[in-house]
Amino acid sequence: MKNILTLIAFVIVFTVKSQTIVNTYDLVTPIDSIWSVTSELQGTFAAGNGVFTTFNSGLGLGRKLNNKTEAWFLGGYNSASETQNNIYSTGFVNLRMHYVGTKKIQVQAFYQRQFNSALKINNRSLLGINAVRSFKKNQILYDLTGGLFYEDELYSNQEAQTLFRGNLASSITTELSNFDIHLTFYYQPSLLNLQDYRMLGELSLQFPINDQLKFEIESALRYDSDPHLELLPLDFSTVIGIVYSIAN
Repeated sequence: MKNILTLIAFVIVFTVKSQTIVNTYDLVTPIDSIWSVTSELQGTFAAGNGVFTTFNSGLGLGRKLNNKTEAWFLGGYNSASETQNNIYSTGFVNLRMHYVGTKKIQVQAFYQRQFNSALKINNRSLLGINAVRSFKKNQILYDLTGGLFYEDELYSNQEAQTLFRGNLASSITTELSNFDIHLTFYYQPSLLNLQDYRMLGELSLQFPINDQLKFEIESALRYDSDPHLELLPLDFSTVIGIVYSIAN
């Protein structure tokens, strides 16, 4: 059994983390034996004339059911507040099954539910399926994903939207001599209106301090071609922190 516990002990958040798309690549790790556990904790605290706090968390629990099937629970919660006023809060739960057809092809079925006050989404429910091809070339690990999902969204003004979206995603990971690079990209267009699409790009740089500590810089850029309730189409966030990993 291999358990991985990741604790981010110091973090600086420059802008609101308000992505509609959830990057699940970060929370799914290889299961060597039976279980895999990945957790992330991020936070800031500032006090003076006022009190400003942020809290970000993520959890991934995976269990190998047999040689070809894995069950996963993913979840996360983020919030920011100033004194006693909540600035934003977001959260999600993702339940998924992975079936490994070959060493390179994996089929994933998932259900996800989330909320995001920054984007005025009271509830977003997804039900979908993906096919993932993974391969390694020249010391670079590639994960290419294609799929579709049913989306049901309810906004703060009680406006509702249901549609089918495609899901195209890619993840690239490489370990260099002085740092690691992890690049992730999502593209999710409406199947009935290709002008309605959402994109998310994330870049993570990790600089090893020792075998267990890494200094991390992570930036994310989100774009929604059809934002609701007079929201801006573009969001950007950057996180800086210390990553502590334990494997046993």
